[in-house]
Amino acid sequence: MAETPTKIRITVGNATIEVEGSQDYIEKKLKEPESFDGLIKKVGGAVPAISAEVKAKGQEVKAAKRKRGTKAGESYKLVPNLNLSGTDDIPSLKDFCKEKNPTSALECNAVFIYYLKKMLKTDKAGIDHVYTCYKAAGAKVPGRLYQSLVDTQNSKGTIITRDIKDIGISTIGENFAEKELPKSQKSK
Repeated sequence: MAETPTKIRITVGNATIEVEGSQDYIEKKLKEPESFDGLIKKVGGAVPAISAEVKAKGQEVKAAKRKRGTKAGESYKLVPNLNLSGTDDIPSLKDFCKEKNPTSALECNAVFIYYLKKMLKTDKAGIDHVYTCYKAAGAKVPGRLYQSLVDTQNSKGTIITRDIKDIGISTIGENFAEKELPKSQKSK
């Protein structure tokens, strides 16, 4: 009796890739998600999380293949001409962070954007500027920096991410950085 073929369907945006073969062949390919990268790039550009639906012998198995913590294609650059070392009138970013003592990525995002926009008066502060701030401050960069910035806007309302190449600070963010931080002094 012939083995029932196994089918896999991968959807990327509006494009769908279907592969059919023996169950062993499909399982082997699922363990090597990079084998689908070429096909995915041809139909959809960047390689997203692969959501695969495997149908074998009437059973459905869902498999997700991607390393957690990073978004496919997320990479950032240090902004070379960004001076975060301070001047006579403006503290360094590191000193400013010590003073404000942000305790989460959401707080760091707000402090960094405040520093860039209000203290340095940076014309445009994008995601690479924020990445540079994390590195200069010696803080852990969130695995999904873009999502962290969006979450900061959505949950705290301290920053404005309408244009990720020009992130803004809201009035709530100004008040947060100026009046609510550091928390330890306010709670005493």
